[in-house]
Amino acid sequence: MLICFFFLFTLLGRDNLCKCGYSKSQHIEGTQVNNTEKWSYRKHTKELPTDAFGDIQFENLGKRGKYIRLSYDTDSEMLYDLMTQHWHLKNPNLVISVTGGAKNFALKPRMRKIFSRLIYIAQSKGAWIFTGGTHYGLMKYIGEVVRDNTISRSSEENVVAIGIAAWGMISNRDSLIRSSDTEVRKM
Repeated sequence: MLICFFFLFTLLGRDNLCKCGYSKSQHIEGTQVNNTEKWSYRKHTKELPTDAFGDIQFENLGKRGKYIRLSYDTDSEMLYDLMTQHWHLKNPNLVISVTGGAKNFALKPRMRKIFSRLIYIAQSKGAWIFTGGTHYGLMKYIGEVVRDNTISRSSEENVVAIGIAAWGMISNRDSLIRSSDTEVRKM
């Protein structure tokens, strides 16, 4: 994970916010304060091992899953090994990427049927489905269709749905930071 160690006030009129988007209190102790230098993530952040990983329980769904906070430049082979070797996901026969706006809209029955077919294909082919990882717009509907199509199926037939969201987009993200006494995070 990247942390900012150089506090530079933003000019957006928000009090006490750095150009990195975090408040001064969210920076590490000993952070430099400067208002003259141009902020750059390459120059003013450093990489630390992640402290946000583990098991997560989705309360509304009764499902458990895995999560990890990654850096933008995490090696894809290392991530694949994590998912297949440590999380024990089966190798995918098909990878489906679903992208779309995060704007809420009414899903027409025809589109819901198309998504249901997509999920059926994903189940029968052993696919992984990647989405933007939020509960808005198209990604919300894909999540609902995955849920609806896997409720009655055995765990062997479950679809692997993988959400990739920016850390700043995750509500209650601080609860995902690992502490020594917490086993399963609830969201």
